[in-house]
Amino acid sequence: MNKLQTTTIDNLEIRYASNQGNFAESILLLSPLPESIRAFEPIWNKLSSRFNLVAIDLPGFGKSQSRQDLLAPIALSEFVIKAIDHFNLGAVHIVGPDVGSSVALFVAQHHPEKIKSATVGSAACVFPIQAAGILTGMILDPNLDDLKKLGSKAIVNGSLATMTQYPLPEDVREDYLSSYEDGRFWDTMLFLKQLPVDLPKLDFENIQIPVSIIWGKNDPLAILKNGEILHQLLPRNEFNILDSGHYAWEDTHEEYAEILTRWVGAGYLEA
Repeated sequence: MNKLQTTTIDNLEIRYASNQGNFAESILLLSPLPESIRAFEPIWNKLSSRFNLVAIDLPGFGKSQSRQDLLAPIALSEFVIKAIDHFNLGAVHIVGPDVGSSVALFVAQHHPEKIKSATVGSAACVFPIQAAGILTGMILDPNLDDLKKLGSKAIVNGSLATMTQYPLPEDVREDYLSSYEDGRFWDTMLFLKQLPVDLPKLDFENIQIPVSIIWGKNDPLAILKNGEILHQLLPRNEFNILDSGHYAWEDTHEEYAEILTRWVGAGYLEA
């Protein structure tokens, strides 16, 4: 991945990585939770040889500054529009696994002129909420007291331990852990708790932007049922199920990158 940098968008310091060539297609990658844009390092080189790339840590996630009013899917979708304009990307392909999925879907619904396609997956992104394990409590537990007894570091490490096929580099793990120190992890719960409020406002059947759905078949948190519902309801979509758990973009990064390369190259036009 190219050198990590910061820029100011909407009066917030935002961390990003960029690889701008003279390619026909551009991709904007949105950071997952509890990770950061460094999660895209395994797929970066393959994508950067074909496409213009910008990856951003969303406000409140990774190493980007936060603002409480942005910690919700609809609000972050409006921030993403500002990021697209900031980087002069034109109509882009948004890749938003995990928390980026609902954000990308709201961009597709409200600002279809800004994007060519969206890639989503590994997220609780339909309503009623479809989740399992610790994610259920993060979304629905009103006070999080039991989770807070575990501590954010233990929760992040425990979640990352479900990544079984990709040996996570220690410096990347440290980036993830340090991203959510000093209460920042608990701040991100505001986003998750907004899901039951915002997700009912997604009108899947009227989203005309092509959507690539990529899911790990053994996701223990954001269960595959989410992807199955999206596949059923979105008018223009492609559904790929990978042999992974939650972290498909790392655990099965070769397949993930191949799907993205084919999709952004021309596959989205056929959806």
